[in-house]
Amino acid sequence: MDLPSYEVARRLTTDGMRVDKTRLSKFLNGREVPRHALAARLHQVLAEEEGTGVEPQEVALTRKLMYEAARVSGKRLTAREHEIAEAAERIEQERVRTAEALAVLNRELEAERRLRREAEEALEDLSSRTQEQIEVLQAQREAAQRRIDELQDQVTRTEALLRLQTSDAGMMARAAVETAAELARWEDSPSQPAVQNVIAQRFVDQVAQWRDDDEDQKAEEAIEHLCKAQPVTTARAVWNQFGSSQRWVDQQRVMIAVARLGDPLELFRSVQNEIAFPDEIRRYDWSGNLLVALAEHGPHSTVRRFHKAARERGKDRLLAALNRQLIKRQSRAGRRALIADDPAFGEDLKARRRTLAKARAENIAYGILRPFVMPILIYLDRRERRQQEKRAQEAQGAEHP
Repeated sequence: MDLPSYEVARRLTTDGMRVDKTRLSKFLNGREVPRHALAARLHQVLAEEEGTGVEPQEVALTRKLMYEAARVSGKRLTAREHEIAEAAERIEQERVRTAEALAVLNRELEAERRLRREAEEALEDLSSRTQEQIEVLQAQREAAQRRIDELQDQVTRTEALLRLQTSDAGMMARAAVETAAELARWEDSPSQPAVQNVIAQRFVDQVAQWRDDDEDQKAEEAIEHLCKAQPVTTARAVWNQFGSSQRWVDQQRVMIAVARLGDPLELFRSVQNEIAFPDEIRRYDWSGNLLVALAEHGPHSTVRRFHKAARERGKDRLLAALNRQLIKRQSRAGRRALIADDPAFGEDLKARRRTLAKARAENIAYGILRPFVMPILIYLDRRERRQQEKRAQEAQGAEHP
């Protein structure tokens, strides 16, 4: 390959994998072991340059050599990434085979049920059947029933196996996310925001891949685990990345999971320095979307602790915005359950409701009286201007008699 090193590094950096000339040189000199995902990308770059296709066997061999290099050199964290990726691939292959076997069993079960139904329908009219025909149909029905019982047992067992394999795949996905986070944290000692951006990009790419492969369960479990196990700052970086990638549905799923599973004090800290909380919520507005998600999906204990933290620190605008969303999006019964053990919270909500009711009444009154009042105000304004003009003319005449 005749590409210069900077061009190779640039093309390897695609899809969130950060590679520069220095790191590429370390790879080539054996001083650093590449990440697991880099193997497929390297073969893709080579194939694009040579005009050929990527051979899966060659990618697998490269990954095996990379794993051996990481294991022998004592880079246990990198070796772990390879081990998890290989295990995840093996589990996914087993899960796909199990899903295919389950589909075959279900088709066979439906065919046997059809045979049984046909035999039962034929036995409904015995007047036109000989004894021998009746016995054949009864034997057909009984054989179909025995096979149905066998297949139902196999389907039940296969479904249980598929559930376990799906759970295993979810655990491997969470382990892959955690390992990628640790590797990003230690690669060239990047700053914390840089680490979070790397984690977010890789996470979003992985979720997008699962969505494209119709592996939605893996994506959902990974989002749940992220919001439960990672700091809110990391979840916010992922939320922003989903927005940048225009994956609005997954962005909303992250926000809902954060409201359900996040630590209330961390959630409060993520919005405590905001200056304004507009009524119109925009997609890129973390604070506004978080308050909406808390009002609609947050556990009562989380909402109460969040409210208490804002009240103790005198965050009046934040309190007003939260109360506004709670009144707008929760039923009266829901608000009653929310404030049951927190009298101060209840008083805040009542005060906010009174303020909103007063504002609505003023708007209604203004709407009703405006057609009558506006002509009077216009007349008074014009009269005032005429009087001012008259006084100005009189003052000018007095100065120049």
